[in-house]
Amino acid sequence: MLPKFPNFKKLELSDREDFEKFVSKFPPYSAFNFTYLWAWDLGEVSELNGNLVIRFATDFKTMEPFLSFLGTNKYEDTVRTLLSFAKNSKIFPKLQFITKESIKYLQATNLKIEEDRDNFDYLFSPSELAELQGNQFKELRRLARIFSEKYPEAVFQLRDLSDLSIQKQIHLTLRKWEHQKKIQNKTYDLNFEERALCRLLESAKKHKLILSCVFLHDEMIGFSIDEILPDGNAIAHFIKAVNSFSGIYEFLNRELAKYLRSLDVMLWNWQQDLNIKNLRDTKLGYRPVNFLKMYTISLNDASEHDLQKKHEKS
Repeated sequence: MLPKFPNFKKLELSDREDFEKFVSKFPPYSAFNFTYLWAWDLGEVSELNGNLVIRFATDFKTMEPFLSFLGTNKYEDTVRTLLSFAKNSKIFPKLQFITKESIKYLQATNLKIEEDRDNFDYLFSPSELAELQGNQFKELRRLARIFSEKYPEAVFQLRDLSDLSIQKQIHLTLRKWEHQKKIQNKTYDLNFEERALCRLLESAKKHKLILSCVFLHDEMIGFSIDEILPDGNAIAHFIKAVNSFSGIYEFLNRELAKYLRSLDVMLWNWQQDLNIKNLRDTKLGYRPVNFLKMYTISLNDASEHDLQKKHEKS
């Protein structure tokens, strides 16, 4: 059971059943996916007015903590209570990761609701990505073909994520990916992501995940970790491949899409882009069929300016 607000608790593996029972009433938002939250160790949970509340440890852009909630009960009371709590806790008074369902009936004029484009979840059709038909997929189709023709020995396989020898190859693939970034003079701090991945690997048997890999001469050169969700949904958690193999991502995503299609997955969530240009361009290039939109809520009155200034000084 979740503690009653304003008490919070760290998310534990034993919380999965209760947590997922609640979030199953809503679309598969990545920000409220149990595996995502647990792997990245992002925050603490509570319950307010029958709504799920999360105190996120960090915003990936500002690196500051923030509050969010998911639910449809007592909208305005929940929003005002959380904003007041944020002010008193020296947390910036803006609620983030607010879903369409949670703002649908908000009518207060002094609440400012804004779209948060950087945190929209991208939804894709496995059926479309399995075939890559049509002019809109011409470039993806070309790159997947280049990889297949240049590396005919490459194979796509599903493997056991809890296998220690496979986990070792996953870490080696990460190192190779990082090395390629350095060759391309691109900097990327892998530490945070690798910690999340290690946390997931250490508890692999506790999660219902699929690991898909690309091997070339028994050497892993790419992998993807995904989760099958109820109601024909899936979500991508991690994907990495050695960039020196041109077309490997297109090949991996196409083959994985074929497998997801065989499981009757209709929508595949690739999470958000955080306004990272290359990531946004790549995801848009795969032609999402829809987005799960996110919003922010803050006060829309003169006192907000004073609150922001106070927060900046603290």
